[in-house]
Amino acid sequence: MLHKLRTPEGKKFMMIVATVFLIVISVISTITFEGVVDQYNLPMSEWETSLFFIQGMWTFLYSIIFTILISIPVGILMLGPKESNG
Repeated sequence: MLHKLRTPEGKKFMMIVATVFLIVISVISTITFEGVVDQYNLPMSEWETSLFFIQGMWTFLYSIIFTILISIPVGILMLGPKESNG
């Protein structure tokens, strides 16, 4: 597998995974943090450090899971066996 990641297709795949992770973490963090503010009417200025930590951990966990779920089909398409038309 490491051999495939060192190819140009593998490097493209890793760039796509990194981009997907950044997009997912920005979306999930917005949803998670704004959800607490909206649901509990608790502005961030009144949050305790533990609440920031807990919400940050949830954001990180969800981002990892969604990135893996999205990168599986992308990896199969980019790094899977190539069909020969002949």
